[in-house]
Amino acid sequence: MTKSIFLMSVIVLTASASSAQRGMLDNAVGIRAGLGSGVTFQHFTSNRNAFEMIAYQRFGAANLTVLAQAHEQMFDVRGLRYFYGAGAHVWVFNKNSVLQDNILRENSFALGIDAIVGMAYYLHSIPLQFSVDWKPGINLYGSHYIEWDSGAMSARYRF
Repeated sequence: MTKSIFLMSVIVLTASASSAQRGMLDNAVGIRAGLGSGVTFQHFTSNRNAFEMIAYQRFGAANLTVLAQAHEQMFDVRGLRYFYGAGAHVWVFNKNSVLQDNILRENSFALGIDAIVGMAYYLHSIPLQFSVDWKPGINLYGSHYIEWDSGAMSARYRF
């Protein structure tokens, strides 16, 4: 399982490095800590729209989520924005994963959809971004599990 998380992390970091030449703070890479900790990579296609890729581990399984997001100004506070979006995920379970108090008996995977809502603060003096979000998801194929409690805080370096 640790190898799966490592592989997903390498993919995320490789994608961030290959797009780093675009410039103008179009990308952000960082860590995500909460119910399911891992790494996160964002690519902004405009000032408002972004794609986010999250790789994390939970339940003794690995998850890769891809989301399309809209970021909007929040109140009149410079750098404070709220965001919302939707996307899809894949879970990779090993035979020792624990899901809903059940130990899975074999290696398996699950596919599903996700939503996300949260708020982010962008520092202007240094290229850092901090966010907090709630990301519920539901598996549509594989294990039939609804993950209502997936939330996290993230810290990202913008480049």
